[in-house]
Amino acid sequence: MNNRLLVFAMLLGAVFAGVTARASDQGKQTRIVDKNNSLRHLVPDRWWEKAAAIKTVTLKPNRRFAHEISVDPVVVSAQLDEIKAQGFQAIEIFAPAEGLYAYSGLDTKTHYRIDPELGTMDDFRRLVRIVHSKNMAVTAFINIGYFSAEAPDWIEACKAKKAGIESEKVKWFLWADKADTPPPPTQEDIYVTREKRDRTKTWGWQYSELAGSYFWARWKAQDKDGNDIPLPQNNWGTKEWREEAARIVRFWMDTGIDGMRIDAPLCYPFQTWEDNRKCIVEVISSYGNTLAQPEGGRDPAWMTEAGYNCIMDYGLSYRKNSFQTQKEDAITTAMETGNPRVIEENLQDYHDVMALAGGVLWRSVSRDLEGNLAKEHLHRAVLAAIGDILCYPRGGGNPDAEATWILQTKYVHPALHPVATRRKLATNNDDKYYAILKTAKDGSERIVAVFNFQSSPQTVRVDLSVVSTSGVVDLRSRELKKREDVFKPVAIELPAYGYGFYEVMPFKNGTLFPPGP
Repeated sequence: MNNRLLVFAMLLGAVFAGVTARASDQGKQTRIVDKNNSLRHLVPDRWWEKAAAIKTVTLKPNRRFAHEISVDPVVVSAQLDEIKAQGFQAIEIFAPAEGLYAYSGLDTKTHYRIDPELGTMDDFRRLVRIVHSKNMAVTAFINIGYFSAEAPDWIEACKAKKAGIESEKVKWFLWADKADTPPPPTQEDIYVTREKRDRTKTWGWQYSELAGSYFWARWKAQDKDGNDIPLPQNNWGTKEWREEAARIVRFWMDTGIDGMRIDAPLCYPFQTWEDNRKCIVEVISSYGNTLAQPEGGRDPAWMTEAGYNCIMDYGLSYRKNSFQTQKEDAITTAMETGNPRVIEENLQDYHDVMALAGGVLWRSVSRDLEGNLAKEHLHRAVLAAIGDILCYPRGGGNPDAEATWILQTKYVHPALHPVATRRKLATNNDDKYYAILKTAKDGSERIVAVFNFQSSPQTVRVDLSVVSTSGVVDLRSRELKKREDVFKPVAIELPAYGYGFYEVMPFKNGTLFPPGP
């Protein structure tokens, strides 16, 4: 046996050795469909409600990603160890199906395999098992809205259309006799008027010589030579495509993955909330312990009507009733102006509404603040404290030591989990500082998070009059800050753009409990 196979055999041996020890706990977990022995049982139950961060990776080389993942068992095992050590509890594999040039390979050529040059579906399933062996979750970013212009299914549909054959694949797409045919309706129309839509990404009705007909193309992309090309969009108004979409979702869920982020379903022509639920969400949720997120969705209806359990936190960049206009990120604005009031306003307008509807919120980090580590870390700390799952996507880089501490701290403290509640606390100047009380879903823990949005060190006085506590303990230094006078604020020293997380110590028989360090 060569060294590579030996290492892989040892890895799987260690995993299976732990199965027996966990068997008694399986009855307590959500029902898990595991057709391919993917080791799903090693993933924490309802993992997305506890996760601090997700790392977006890709199988495809030379793409605009910070992290390319391998299907080689030895290589990927080491990669995953590094990712986990950085504070991630899950990975998201971006567009695993075979794709071509658009959006880093999101223009699907073949839905039922990975790129043959990269490996086989058995290689992919083995990758999923290795992720699970690390007690990590793995999701996929899936496109079921459009095809590559070079996809065999699209070419077959075009030829059938020209021949006048109403084949099943012809019904997968949208056709018209003239270019000025009215556009098909989408759920995007709820939020963005067609006049204000980004025309740099939109095509409309395009003529195909191969089909002898116009077809609908919502997305504009570039081919390998840099030429603009339309991407044929699927018709959710036909049962033929809805059934095929459900088959695609089921195919990838059968690999053992723990959920999906669906590419821009609000742009799917003729799709309804019931279509979302039946063809996407119910298929995903039938596997148990799975995340389902509609990329681009920005309304409680995605949870209440379609049944998704996770949604992107657009509230930090959009304001209520102004979804068509992207605004400056609220945390960045607070750092630029020195006034953090906009953060709580945006959270109440969007974040809290989505959480109340049953959605865990997911937020991608950016590299806009690179060059100023203090601001970058403050940005990450606010996201962590308000409860968002932090996602490091394309261009997001890897967390440094401080960011890793934030992610690791968030994960081990239930009061910082995505399902914890938030209450704003008063400070001596809310135009300069921001403080919140976080409470774990099960009430087991409370944490006060304090943020300084000034470019110089500050003494922040936090009003704890609404908190029954004898003091707080700094999660980093373990220093106890006792409340000598329960009627006076607690003074916290913070550096420029600094922050702190403090565990709330309750009273017990009039004394501090548990005792301070």
